[in-house]
Amino acid sequence: MNKKELAKQIVADLGGIENINQSWHCITRLRFNVKDKNQVELEKLKELDGAIGAQFQSGQYQVIIGSEVEAVFAEVSLLLGETDVSDNEQSETAKKSILDSIFDTVSGIFNPILPAIVGSGLLKGIMALLVSFDLLSETSSNYEVLGSISDAAFYFLPFLIAFSAAKKFKTDASLAVTLAGVLMYPTIIQYAIGGEVSSLKFLGLSIPMNNYSSSVLPIILGVWLLSYINKYIKQVIPKSLSIVFVPLLTLIITAPVVLLFIAPLGNYMGIYLQQFFTSLFNIAGPIAGLLMGGLMPLIVITGMHYAFFPSTFASFEKLGYDLVLLPMNLVANFAQAGAVLGVLLKTKDEKMKQLSVSTLLPAFFGITEPAIYGVTLKLKRPFYASLIGGATGGTIFGLLSVKVFSFSQPGITALPSYIEKGTNNFIYALIGITASFVVALVCTLLFLKNSECNEEEVKEVETSNQKSTSKLSIKNAPIHIVSPLTGEVHSLVECSDNTFASELMGRGIGVIPSIGEVRTPFNGTVTTTTKTNHAIGLTSVEGVELLIHVGIDTVTLNGEGFECFVREGDSISKGDLLIQFEIERIKKAELSLFSPIIVTNTADFLDVLTTTKEGIVNANQDELFIAVN
Repeated sequence: MNKKELAKQIVADLGGIENINQSWHCITRLRFNVKDKNQVELEKLKELDGAIGAQFQSGQYQVIIGSEVEAVFAEVSLLLGETDVSDNEQSETAKKSILDSIFDTVSGIFNPILPAIVGSGLLKGIMALLVSFDLLSETSSNYEVLGSISDAAFYFLPFLIAFSAAKKFKTDASLAVTLAGVLMYPTIIQYAIGGEVSSLKFLGLSIPMNNYSSSVLPIILGVWLLSYINKYIKQVIPKSLSIVFVPLLTLIITAPVVLLFIAPLGNYMGIYLQQFFTSLFNIAGPIAGLLMGGLMPLIVITGMHYAFFPSTFASFEKLGYDLVLLPMNLVANFAQAGAVLGVLLKTKDEKMKQLSVSTLLPAFFGITEPAIYGVTLKLKRPFYASLIGGATGGTIFGLLSVKVFSFSQPGITALPSYIEKGTNNFIYALIGITASFVVALVCTLLFLKNSECNEEEVKEVETSNQKSTSKLSIKNAPIHIVSPLTGEVHSLVECSDNTFASELMGRGIGVIPSIGEVRTPFNGTVTTTTKTNHAIGLTSVEGVELLIHVGIDTVTLNGEGFECFVREGDSISKGDLLIQFEIERIKKAELSLFSPIIVTNTADFLDVLTTTKEGIVNANQDELFIAVN
């Protein structure tokens, strides 16, 4: 059966959607918590076409899928819907730090609405360009119409955020948008702008009249509160009366609290954040620019740039411009483009040259992830060069107080957003991005020329792999695989997990590690990783697919004590450090250290022989398997 049919049958055999509390997956299997075990038909799960097996272990029902586990899990998630996703997200959120949760929340809210924001900002930039060339008059009706189109997303930003936040907080979207309407109600806006009425009395309390147009934090905090109130009221009100009383009570309780306390608090937080960053650049512009411009790629990689969004929109609303997030992003992105061009000019490796060409154009348009992960970070030194270039451009921007006047994707299309009549702001912006681009380009050329880690080293690794492939791909030539772990060897039948012990996943062996490191046993590619870093899948250049699973049920540690140093798709060489893990933490959790090492595509070979039956093996030294072609 196909993946969709398989997912449907798995859910049905687990007792249906209503019986599943939570679902997630590890590197080879789907994992479920259920409400009633009596409704689960385990034997049927074991016999499913497309499932390798099934078992109940560690309080979970586990359906072993193998390499297609992510695709099947995606279909299962669609069937379970938002309730299941919510359970997973709550579980994941509980494991995150407060700072991680904040970044995750803000990014989850802004990502879905960025197209509207970026599109509107780009239109404002185009309008500025047309005005500067006298192709559009600021007094014309055309300008008025275009202005209303470009300003709408920013003026009514609370509505966009409310809709997106409702999805993030798993609450009623119509109530969330209504709450935004309360904040944006014309009477409140008019009183706030006019200044004649500073507050309105409600039940003896004063509601401050603030202009919440273009604001961010008030509605985010408001919808967050609404999600809890709505959830509690649903639990209290009988279902037969919920359609009437749940929305009524949710609004009548939430809206006054938001108007009285939450929205003013969010408003002040946004103002203070804006004032802090603006003052920082006004007081120590060059230094702040150097740090922000240089570190921006690292900030973006970690997702921390979303933390600047509230202050950025507060700055646009109060000052009409931003001189922190978007300008620093712009110089950093052009620095990435410069570094990629440097690699393109210097490398002799055809694959890297093609990759550089394909990632250069997106980098100019502000889409730098392909450049970072595919080129600069992969080669390391070009990434360092991009940091230097970004720091140079950031220093210039900070020194000259370069401003952007609308939210736009920080790339070449954003340049019109830096035009301000009567100033040299646009010229300063061009100077800054040119400097960041040129410095990153020159540094890349110098670093690649004078360092040992250049394209010749990359080519040397590939040549080594090719030689290895050529040597070992001779018909009937055996493939020798050494141990990725240091420790004591045991037969796989001793494994407490029957899925491994019965060799459902493939022929293998077990190692009880004495050193908390997993190292690459061959040249090849990382094919599979896990969020909890307890297991990894590799493919050798000869085509051997190897699963390394550290301990049994270590997925329950949720990544604590594990650190992975590679990503899916990374090329690896024999001896590379893949995973570090804390043996004592695994022991303290009373989990087994027995680590299965499985050739998952055993069927592709005439035979897979285990060459070590007992004793101690050393990582990257002692042989474990011979795969016979």
